Amino acid sequence: MKTNIYIYILPLSIFLFQCEEEAAIQAEQNESYSSLTSSTLDTLFNGKSVYICGFYSDSIETTPIACYWKDGARIDLDYGSAQDIKVVDGDIYISGNWTDETGWNGSYCYWKNGERFDLEGGNNVEVGGIYVYEGDVYIAGTLLTDANFFGTPVACYWKNGERTDLTTTAMDAVAYGIGVNNGDVYVTGWRIKNHATIACYWKNGNLNDLHGTNLFGEGNDVAFKGNDFYISGYVENASTGKWNACYWKNGNRVNMARRTSYGTCHGSEAFGIFLDGNDVYLAGHNFIINKNWVAVKWRNGNTHELSGPSALVEEHNLWDIAVQEGIKISVGYYAPDVSNEYDYELGLPYFPIYYVNGQRHQLEDAEWQFGDATGVAIY
Repeated sequence: MKTNIYIYILPLSIFLFQCEEEAAIQAEQNESYSSLTSSTLDTLFNGKSVYICGFYSDSIETTPIACYWKDGARIDLDYGSAQDIKVVDGDIYISGNWTDETGWNGSYCYWKNGERFDLEGGNNVEVGGIYVYEGDVYIAGTLLTDANFFGTPVACYWKNGERTDLTTTAMDAVAYGIGVNNGDVYVTGWRIKNHATIACYWKNGNLNDLHGTNLFGEGNDVAFKGNDFYISGYVENASTGKWNACYWKNGNRVNMARRTSYGTCHGSEAFGIFLDGNDVYLAGHNFIINKNWVAVKWRNGNTHELSGPSALVEEHNLWDIAVQEGIKISVGYYAPDVSNEYDYELGLPYFPIYYVNGQRHQLEDAEWQFGDATGVAIY
């Protein structure tokens, strides 16, 4: 009788699982492509806030300001830009750079609760992701060995402001993302091998390639679940020039479908990654031939284009994503159709934005803006 029971129960279980998965996918697709709507961040969660970092200026004559938004309210840091944000035990950590009012002199740094800490290397570096582990602050980045950008880039990271080089000038390499799991330090990025750009990661300083020289690629962000590590990025077919968003789980690549509703998709790239239970979320863009970048969120490989039909005339991109209680918040920028609405003499505007379950919102109200939303955290 047990055999008969399993015969009937197993197909039913498979059927129910398929129905749940199809319903979830349909719900993703039903998230509307909205025009701009009012901010709702302060009402989304009970006892939690949404933190978004980036930079902002409302005048072409004004140097951008590094900042973050807490539930939609902006907090300015310094002239400069913010790259990534983490909130740990109520403390707010942000990586980025500061400048003087001219936009030139300054240093790369991180802020903790608004207090700035400069990084070793000063202005001859670039920074990416930030991570906090057992009270220590880790930041991924790149040392520029020539101030004019002609030298060999050296991948590196900082722990509490002190730099550790992962490569030497014998090899071009760049670091983007960083995370620490069970005391092991993971840094993601790319390096040059046989004239090919290879997506890679360093674990405790040891280099690991994510693919061979038949492909080009980059590793952008990293997340953990138990002992497993996930890296977002893309790979490009060297023969066709088309590229695919993907993630690697423990070094094994999972490609996202190169799919769009708005023409021919030449390529896609994933930047931010977030794990929610068994779900893997990615944030990035599709590139549509003869059109623009389309903001994309992927969930378990299912493509959800957030830009909607406006992608035909506007440029959109997503840098990061966070999920809590089934609510998906992704951040990035959009550049509107300047041919009709804006004066080119003011420069091309870029608006820092966020999406809540497919609804697009502006972070600021000024008619002309130059800014970007680069990282998001919920705490």
